[in-house]
Amino acid sequence: MEFILTPQWAPNIHPLLVHFPIAILVVAALANLVTLFVPSTWWDETKNTILYVAGAIFAGITYYSGTIAADTVFLPTEAQSVLSEHAEWARYLLWFFVLYALLRMAFHWFDLFERKSFKIIAFITVLPGLFMIFETAEYGGKMVYGYGAGTGQLLQQEEPETFASPDSLNAVSSFHKKENGDWNWSVSSNAVSDLITNFKWVEGTVQDLKPVVVSAESPKLKIELSDQTNMFVTRKEYRDVQIDYYLNLDNLDGEVELIHHVQDTENYDFVSLNDEGIIRQGRVDNGETAIFEEGTFEPNGEIFVRVVGDGSHFRGYVNKAMKVHGHGDAPKAGSVGIKLSGEGSVLISEIELSQL
Repeated sequence: MEFILTPQWAPNIHPLLVHFPIAILVVAALANLVTLFVPSTWWDETKNTILYVAGAIFAGITYYSGTIAADTVFLPTEAQSVLSEHAEWARYLLWFFVLYALLRMAFHWFDLFERKSFKIIAFITVLPGLFMIFETAEYGGKMVYGYGAGTGQLLQQEEPETFASPDSLNAVSSFHKKENGDWNWSVSSNAVSDLITNFKWVEGTVQDLKPVVVSAESPKLKIELSDQTNMFVTRKEYRDVQIDYYLNLDNLDGEVELIHHVQDTENYDFVSLNDEGIIRQGRVDNGETAIFEEGTFEPNGEIFVRVVGDGSHFRGYVNKAMKVHGHGDAPKAGSVGIKLSGEGSVLISEIELSQL
């Protein structure tokens, strides 16, 4: 039994379940079509309805397993939007077939299947559901066969892209921009200048942070917290984004919010981390904070944090493990940055932004 539920060769049970609702629902639709042309003594609408109900139940189980599976894999940048599309279509599929199964049960209750016209209507009604199955499967296939989700084939290749040249340690900016607007900032000896040039302050000032570059061999930007809030963001706005941070919170007595889709100080989305190892994901809307999900992480040493805001899907990773995964209304395009509160200091080694 343990092998069936948690096989060692599979990262989660979702890949083992996903084929059942597809097969059952497709067979149900084909049987539904055949029913229009054969006598009811061979195959009738009751059998079709049983298949649709079974398919809807399996779709629900599979959808739930998929929400768990999304938390167990670390995806390449390009696959983040594919995951969001896969989840959206899966949700549409689930609700469609649940409602469709209930509709067919109502048809049986009122003996409407005795009329040929209702049989035809019932079959035509299911056709959009078949399209949803195709779209869900297509995006799921892209994740597995295109980006290696859950297979490990591409995950080991997912290393932060480095744009810094050897000259970057000689007072040359290491804030590198791509033609499409993506950028990478690998901290160098010129990091203070990069900070001032590429970010703007919406709360506090750069002087409050007392930024300084430490560690000659592996430069890090050290910023000080003095028990007052400080918030700085990019000068450019972005729609769907993934931001990677390399941070050290060992000397922090407070909280760091990795913010995105920032409109102003009272409207933005965030993933926050504090010195107690609590990670939260949420949104500040007109000054009111709503938490989407909360988890824990190990705050010691340098940590890799990935923040994803893709449409209505929001994900937060620490050291390649998903810690929070929330949902909300898709925000307007906005800036990305960091909000700090508390006392102590934070070390920044690298930040990279990719548009999805």
